[in-house]
Amino acid sequence: MTVSAPPEERLELRPLVREVFAALDRAGVRWCLLRGADGPDTQAGDVDLLVARDDAARLTGAIAPLGFARLPAWGYGSHRFHLGYDAASDRWLKLDVVTELAFGPWFSLPSDAAAHCLSRRRRRGSAAVLDERDAFWCLLLHRLLDKGNVGAAAAPLALLARTAGCRESPLAHEVQRIAPGFCRPALLLDAARRAAWTELEARGHALAAAWRRRHRVASLGRRARGRVARSAGRFLSSRRGMTVALVGADGAGKSSSAAALAHSFPLAVRTVYMSPAMTPRRGPSPRGARLAFRIGAQLARWCRAQALRLRGRLVIFDRYAYDALLPARWPLGPRGRLRRWLLGHACPAPQLIVVLDAPGELLHARTGEHGPAVLEAERRAYLRLARGWPRAIVVDATREPDHVRRDVTAAIWAAYRTRWARRRFSLSRRRRRTAA
Repeated sequence: MTVSAPPEERLELRPLVREVFAALDRAGVRWCLLRGADGPDTQAGDVDLLVARDDAARLTGAIAPLGFARLPAWGYGSHRFHLGYDAASDRWLKLDVVTELAFGPWFSLPSDAAAHCLSRRRRRGSAAVLDERDAFWCLLLHRLLDKGNVGAAAAPLALLARTAGCRESPLAHEVQRIAPGFCRPALLLDAARRAAWTELEARGHALAAAWRRRHRVASLGRRARGRVARSAGRFLSSRRGMTVALVGADGAGKSSSAAALAHSFPLAVRTVYMSPAMTPRRGPSPRGARLAFRIGAQLARWCRAQALRLRGRLVIFDRYAYDALLPARWPLGPRGRLRRWLLGHACPAPQLIVVLDAPGELLHARTGEHGPAVLEAERRAYLRLARGWPRAIVVDATREPDHVRRDVTAAIWAAYRTRWARRRFSLSRRRRRTAA
């Protein structure tokens, strides 16, 4: 059966992907899809783009209004990773942007073909894609030199091999200059047309060795720089995570939202339970001992969260010390009020506070605990907290849990974007001062 390339009208792209492509075109960015021109990669949420070196900064500015942020990444060659979230469809989109075609471990096998391939790109609907002759060689070298096998690319390679040639593509010329007789472009192309994948993989190992010999100094330098940069990136402040407190009256959905975020958020998430456990005092104990124990327990959890944050984790606090500042459910004297104030201010503020808000009657119907009036009073206390804290947002918790999670996800991602943008601005200003 003959397999044909999908026509333009069948190129299925998610709405956010189309918006990205349109934004790049409006900004005059020279770009094209590196792989996945038939749509599957874009549907999976991972899009590989080849962009002209001079347009990389312009790309960042073009997609920022769409909710994208550049992920901190060190030791990945020319790769730049941009992540965006579409709350309407509850889908994440990751853009893997490269400005050169380099292959192998640590991208240590360079080529000069990127600019030539971009000049030969063509349109397929709203997308710019590689010329089919370039697409074959780009995919083939990616599988042989990066992955070491053909794998799942067998079908698209067989399809592209029908129209590929040995003379037209700049990547084929690169192989011709580098490869020994055993790996000439004509032999690689013939093996792909015959679907001789085992033979092709064997030739790929020889091709990688020849490529390393041809660019010995550059290859060694790239490997060394990649290892050093990736190791250093683990300790750089730009990789630090965030702390987010989910607060709200009982029944607002704090624990369920924290569990859902841990499952769906693309970055590593850890949950820390932070309730101060304010209960009436029972039984004799040394004066101040219980208060000291509670404050110590809170600070220990907070310190654990900071250690996780420094390792790049998103830390979700299920409740927070602020629970101690809620209206008391039993009469308190001056000492009791002082104890609650100390507990409520025992830990430094998190980087973001998310208040899950719902009326007391609805919360009482969900849990059956406490009375609607008590829950309503706690709700109003949390709303006052949100009004007095600049890094606090209120999320409507009367809706379905999935919609609540989407809003919380969008708020956390917006905070990440702001933090990373501020960090990059600070670094660029520091560089300008140093240069001056």
